[in-house]
Amino acid sequence: MSLVLVGLWLVGLGACDLGRPSHDLLSRGRLLGCLVAGLAPLLVGLVLLDLGAGEVVALFLLLAVALVVWLLASARAMDVELPTRSRSHARVVAFAAPVAGAAVAVLGVQLVGSEPNWPARLDATLLARWPAADLLVATGVVLAQLVTANILVRLLLDAVGVPATSGEKQLKGGRVLGPMERVFLTGLGALGELTAAAIVVAAKGLLRFPELQRAQRDRGLPADGPSDVTEYFLIGSFASWLLALGGAALIHLA
Repeated sequence: MSLVLVGLWLVGLGACDLGRPSHDLLSRGRLLGCLVAGLAPLLVGLVLLDLGAGEVVALFLLLAVALVVWLLASARAMDVELPTRSRSHARVVAFAAPVAGAAVAVLGVQLVGSEPNWPARLDATLLARWPAADLLVATGVVLAQLVTANILVRLLLDAVGVPATSGEKQLKGGRVLGPMERVFLTGLGALGELTAAAIVVAAKGLLRFPELQRAQRDRGLPADGPSDVTEYFLIGSFASWLLALGGAALIHLA
């Protein structure tokens, strides 16, 4: 089964979130910019596929709704000024929106009459070495690993009672190192280099260990006991690795 629509959905989702790498709250102007950045590739991609006009409109509307819901719900879920109950409800909706978009994309694949191909004038270029659909999926996976995955990890940490904001104060650079690590692990996984990926995972633990011990001491906790910073590191890291492995699996399936 072709995953071209799944790749297109991830491109739209990832492009949308690129406008808010360090902004938990969205101003009206930034919100509009994110929507344009996400909806534009969705519309262009659907138009270029072998679909009827009605199918293009239906798929675009469904994916657009999922994108808008994700953007609004995830921003609301990370608004610390809102009541806990409201944030919890928004978090559930935020988790459901990307899944709904992916489900629409998977079901919509049946409407695609043929795989997208590169124009003939590109036959002599480097792009011609990869099928257009596979490259679209890989691009979507990489874009989703940058900011979207960061937001998903933050929402998960909030959901299990380990607020990301407090953990970030103890372990610096998570918002930058996370995307770099996920893209690297996704690339290694897509190439089948799982041993190298395991070495990267082990190295991260060794490098972060002194910071975890220092955070324990700063909070007056026993060095060998658990803390919210340790939970932040473990849960956040495992969630991040799972997203990277999921991306690598999608590239393989494409």
